[in-house]
Amino acid sequence: MTATPQERMLISRLEQGDDEALKEAIATFGAVVFGMAAAVVKDMGVAEEIAQDTFLAVWMKPGAFDPEKGSLRAFLLRIAIYKAIDRVRQQEARRERERATVLDRSNDVEEKPDTLMVEEKDRVEAALDQLTEVQRQIVMLTFFGGRTCREAAEELGIPEGTAKTRLRNALIKLRRLQGEI
Repeated sequence: MTATPQERMLISRLEQGDDEALKEAIATFGAVVFGMAAAVVKDMGVAEEIAQDTFLAVWMKPGAFDPEKGSLRAFLLRIAIYKAIDRVRQQEARRERERATVLDRSNDVEEKPDTLMVEEKDRVEAALDQLTEVQRQIVMLTFFGGRTCREAAEELGIPEGTAKTRLRNALIKLRRLQGEI
């Protein structure tokens, strides 16, 4: 399916630098581009950034669209999908680097078994054992796994607010166990 005459005209206006054409493209295709990005990244804020980046890419290089190869809608969706996949890959790579850093740090601790560190480790483990399972999960993911509350909530399949509440309750309990409150 090739581009419609309206899409061809819209791209022609974009090539001429017509700001109103960009507004029209966003009004026409913004929701579907955002929806596609949100379906891939599962984060509304990131999906909004991807949608903006998609329209910016078309604004910067409107000539990249070939009306003979398909519709403008399909072209925009392909850009959004590629950008969303790139973002997911970047986030996964960042998480892997963070996990590797956490593991490296824990290996450093294990390589230098200082009596005080062993005692501290035992205290932390004993305190963690006093938490409920859901509290322990959120602490392990955020503090030892390097994840944000949002990432931990997604991994656990719970709302972000629930994750924050569990983390808060866990920290209060840990402080009490350590005699800080």
